[in-house]
Amino acid sequence: MVSPAEYYENVDIEKVPVPDWSHLGVTTPTEATIKLPWDQIYIDDVENNSTKEEPHTPVEIEQLRLSFSENVKKDEYTPGITYRGKQYAQPWQLEYGFGRAEALRLCKTKGWVFTILEGTEDEIEDVKAQENELLPKRINEEIDMRKFLKKKVADGKIEKTEKAIRAKFRKVYSHRSKEVENRVVPQVLKELGVKSPHIIYTSIPKVEDWINNHSKIEYIINGEYDKERDLYISVMKEGYQRRLVINAYKTYKETGKKTGVIFHCGAPSKKADFITKRRQVIEGFKQIKGYLEYAGAKVWPIVILGALPQDRKADNLKELITIF
Repeated sequence: MVSPAEYYENVDIEKVPVPDWSHLGVTTPTEATIKLPWDQIYIDDVENNSTKEEPHTPVEIEQLRLSFSENVKKDEYTPGITYRGKQYAQPWQLEYGFGRAEALRLCKTKGWVFTILEGTEDEIEDVKAQENELLPKRINEEIDMRKFLKKKVADGKIEKTEKAIRAKFRKVYSHRSKEVENRVVPQVLKELGVKSPHIIYTSIPKVEDWINNHSKIEYIINGEYDKERDLYISVMKEGYQRRLVINAYKTYKETGKKTGVIFHCGAPSKKADFITKRRQVIEGFKQIKGYLEYAGAKVWPIVILGALPQDRKADNLKELITIF
């Protein structure tokens, strides 16, 4: 058990772990860790904590203070700083670790150890955003991600396009799922007044909106029975074919009715546009069907109704895509 004061007095800076931010263009000097008193650090949580929409709450700060008071974990990364210049009374500037710095000052420490960061303003901002992803202290909320991406556009550091915004999201928030990306990026585009060339269906209610507002044909979804088509219709995202097939067999056993499938895909990439993604979905179903027929299955309970329109330029928004 090491108290903050004891750690600060006796720390061996050569043994302090140093994060690797080189994938974001930020480097550290040979002597990457420095021990400094607080009066040498410029700390501006109002203007410089630019990647967080909401500041730390009093409860969070108290939890951090108690955590440090009980024991300093020597394997955790330290706050990051950049050098402003000797012309300043406080020549070093805190870039991330604002909550930790506040909690440590509450612990009455004289100073702390910091990781020195070197990079452009844009690169340092990327690090500040991703740093929250890697530590359990306080991860980014989606509102923080939107703020960060909008600031990048406003500052002219990335283009005001979906492609550029997605690229920055993937670079900084590389640990986040595709689902998070497909929630955050469209929200950013909407808030910036940019109309995305793609439609991403994030939930059943959004599919229902398409049916109510655009489709020239009525569909009953949510796994409910569609009397007109004599099918139970389910909406599926790419990649979930096996789960849907199992549920379709269950439905067939219980009701004697097959399952109609309306599917949609995630955002296109360089390797796979919507056409490719849709063909992959169909091939996935064919592959499963082949396995089951080989094993002796006599019934295939799946009826493909089509894919939801997602390409604003190429797709007819009033009907399902049925040509693969």
